[in-house]
Amino acid sequence: MKILASCMECQKELGHPSFEPIIADYYEGAVAYIECAKGHKSAVLLQSQKFEILLESAANALLEGYTIEAASSLSAAYERFFEFSINVFCKKNSITKQALEETFKQVSKQSERQVGGFLFLHLITFGSSYALSQKIPELRNRVIHQGYIPTPEEVIDFGELIYQEIYSITQLLKISMHSEMQQVIMDDLQSKSEKIPAETPRATSTGAMFFSLSMAEQKKDFHEALASYKEGKEVIFGAVPYMKLLNKAVSLYAKLRGGV
Repeated sequence: MKILASCMECQKELGHPSFEPIIADYYEGAVAYIECAKGHKSAVLLQSQKFEILLESAANALLEGYTIEAASSLSAAYERFFEFSINVFCKKNSITKQALEETFKQVSKQSERQVGGFLFLHLITFGSSYALSQKIPELRNRVIHQGYIPTPEEVIDFGELIYQEIYSITQLLKISMHSEMQQVIMDDLQSKSEKIPAETPRATSTGAMFFSLSMAEQKKDFHEALASYKEGKEVIFGAVPYMKLLNKAVSLYAKLRGGV
């Protein structure tokens, strides 16, 4: 995965952005390590949850025409979203981090049990049963277990089913457990920060654009989210050449001002 970042150390020195575009990679830890032209090294922590990153990975794969990869990432995002929801429910019930980790470890490799955990936590919290889509496992099993290669249209339909599940549950959690959601996100961010060497400067990014809990509102369906993401991605990465020109202008101005 990639993120467009800028050097915060340069901004501290200049008092304004340097406009140097840095395209950095990030992986499992959701931390991108960057180095600018001046040699400043720093870390960018993504606030994004695992399911948000996987949704964006699916969108990228779909836009590039890789339908198997898109379907696989959508399936993984769906599973990791239930893990996130379980964390929020447990935060609501004042479950300690250690107790949650010890319990989740026992079902970490069994997605069906994780979904079951979510269903019962939903029942206990709201007093009502949550009805999962029965169509999602069909394509998921065909792709993951049978090597089926779906068409883009099938992936979009599959993405819509998963997106609607995530969107509807997210809206429910926002209304009833907004504070707990933010606590889970901040705890995760703190955990990421603790893994970075103490001497490394760091900045935080909201991260994923396709679906982000940091946004006031999310797009209401997969089609709209995909179109918006494609447009946003083109605008952001299309700005890179202009940022490079601005960076050169800023560097030249700094030299002239310094009498070089």
